[in-house]
Amino acid sequence: MKNRKEQIVNTATTFIKKYGYDSFSYKDLSESIGITKATIHHHFPKKEDLGLTVCEQIRVKIFLAAEKKISQLNTPKEKLEYVMNKFLTEIEKGEICPISSLQAEYNILPNSMKEMVANLSEKENTYLCEILKEGLADGSFQFSGSPRSMAIMIIAAYKGSLQYSRTMDDNIVNIVLEQIYKQIIKDHKA
Repeated sequence: MKNRKEQIVNTATTFIKKYGYDSFSYKDLSESIGITKATIHHHFPKKEDLGLTVCEQIRVKIFLAAEKKISQLNTPKEKLEYVMNKFLTEIEKGEICPISSLQAEYNILPNSMKEMVANLSEKENTYLCEILKEGLADGSFQFSGSPRSMAIMIIAAYKGSLQYSRTMDDNIVNIVLEQIYKQIIKDHKA
């Protein structure tokens, strides 16, 4: 049943965003969903299989959907704002980016997942880097350093703000986003 498999993957993704990959078991999933562990094992014999499917879902749901939407936007500013707002709408209170969660546990991930997480990490940096290059070229962005280094700084600042928001004021993500916009967008008004 496709819906059951999707339900398992979606629940696993939520657990990864809240607790991390290594911090939940098939027992936790089965109790949360209300199914047997055997049902989970039927779809995903090993947790690595489930982890790989979660990574693929991230690639499809986040990156392919973003590519499609970004291609429909006209300006680099619109594209940057979409990317940053997309991140915000994907993350609920108390969660972090699923890629960040997997990156934090990179050393304990199975090799097959390490490769996918590395590819996802590079992909998110590449998307942002291309938008920054476009903004520099048309004059709507200004910043020192290369687009790649700025993309890395933005991603690190944004993802760090998600971590901090777990223990500090909820507005920290918006504060960081505002600072990012002020640093990059020419003539940005608060």
